Amino acid sequence: MRKILENSIVVSNLAKTILYSTEYRIMNQLSKSFSLFVKPPYQENDKDLVKYLREGVLKLHQEDAKNIADGFYPIGVIKPKGPKEHLKNLPYLLIDSLKISRRRKFNIKKDFDIEPEDAPDYLKRNYHFQTDGYFSEQSAKIYEHQVEVLFSGTAGPMRRMLIKMIKEKISRDRPLKILELGAGVGSATLDYAKAFDFSSYTVSDVSGPYLKAAKERFNNPKMEFVQTAAESLPFADEEFDMVFSVYLFHELPQAIREKVLAESYRVLKKKGILGICDSLQKNDVPKLNRVLENFPIDYHEPFYKGYTIWNLNSALNAIGFRNVESQFKLLSKYWVAEK
Repeated sequence: MRKILENSIVVSNLAKTILYSTEYRIMNQLSKSFSLFVKPPYQENDKDLVKYLREGVLKLHQEDAKNIADGFYPIGVIKPKGPKEHLKNLPYLLIDSLKISRRRKFNIKKDFDIEPEDAPDYLKRNYHFQTDGYFSEQSAKIYEHQVEVLFSGTAGPMRRMLIKMIKEKISRDRPLKILELGAGVGSATLDYAKAFDFSSYTVSDVSGPYLKAAKERFNNPKMEFVQTAAESLPFADEEFDMVFSVYLFHELPQAIREKVLAESYRVLKKKGILGICDSLQKNDVPKLNRVLENFPIDYHEPFYKGYTIWNLNSALNAIGFRNVESQFKLLSKYWVAEK
């Protein structure tokens, strides 16, 4: 029975990979068709590297299935979106792919009809060259779909790998008080809220529209949604058992990253756990260094290169965290540390 369960999960995940990879190719071809006006993203043509990535995708899906079978998170985390909701987003995705390619071609980084006021200056830009950056309801509606297209349906499994690491590290015989930093539209929140037993779960993000989109996905009185920058948290000292973030740190300047670590340490209880999921870093897999170099150019990630050479283990130790552990899977890297 277990093998049947794992195989069915792998098939389901691979179906997502095929779907989103197909949509990526359609958008890339669309950009090529309008190449006088837009610029398609870099496409890897190294056959050995493409083979390595494909094998890595299968291995990731197999590990995701094993984690479900082992009880680290429930099978409900792989529930797909309905076809109606998926298809509804596609026209907006196709249109925005052309707008993104136009900004990429002409290196347009700050393209807002109304510039967001309630955000730090470093965030007031078109991250990924996407329309409105992180600061409109329309951007929030299609962002999760855009991420899945970019990562060929592997974003969910990559986010979930951190759950196992935290559960192996944390020692609590009672429900947790959880804080999620930079939650965006709640993509990771959906999985983590199912995986952990909590007395309270605070979902935070700096973007009002994205946080609103996240809030609309949940109806749980134990969950609270707070608009705040992760480097300046409005919470008391030693308030949470667990603080975590998913794909936050590579979008921050180094000085801000250090502040986020300090704030995380401050709001964690003694022996509380910090969990971080983010991008792979330089030389973790040397053959992927070229991919890491091209990503911030194609998708306007101004602080990404600095992140890839940042020694997070040393930064965690300097703040006061103990028992730091790290590992990586496919294109993501993970850290867990204890206060």
